[in-house]
Amino acid sequence: FREAMDGAVPALARLKEGESTEQDVRKLFGAPESERTVGGGKGLVYPLGPEGAHTLLIRIGADGKYQGREDLLTRQNFGRIQPGQRQADVLAVIGRPGREQEYRLKQETAWEWRFNDGAETRMFVVMFNAAGQVVSTAIEEDPRRTGGR
Repeated sequence: FREAMDGAVPALARLKEGESTEQDVRKLFGAPESERTVGGGKGLVYPLGPEGAHTLLIRIGADGKYQGREDLLTRQNFGRIQPGQRQADVLAVIGRPGREQEYRLKQETAWEWRFNDGAETRMFVVMFNAAGQVVSTAIEEDPRRTGGR
């Protein structure tokens, strides 16, 4: 993962754990899409590209130093999304979706994330009811592989 991300985002290779600062991260990536508390420090969330296959959580320690990164769009994190959770719960685990689709007749909304699943790109889909609660999740083939959206 680290090598793939370094190739995809050359700025990541310039960050040194324990040396680079939060200011260095913000200089390279700009303002994060969101921030969260992570193990005594903070996490800066950066979705990579519109409908990109990675959403980075860059960890900053209590001392303000860069402590590493992780991709939020993983099967492990997808497994944490359960029926009954609210939209805010989903955002806290995997960040904002790349795409939203409303199904008025069913009174449901789909949130979709494109992600790398080994060598394949797939879609993770979360369906919400009208109250904004998860009703189902699914991992699907990426329609772009077959000429779709």
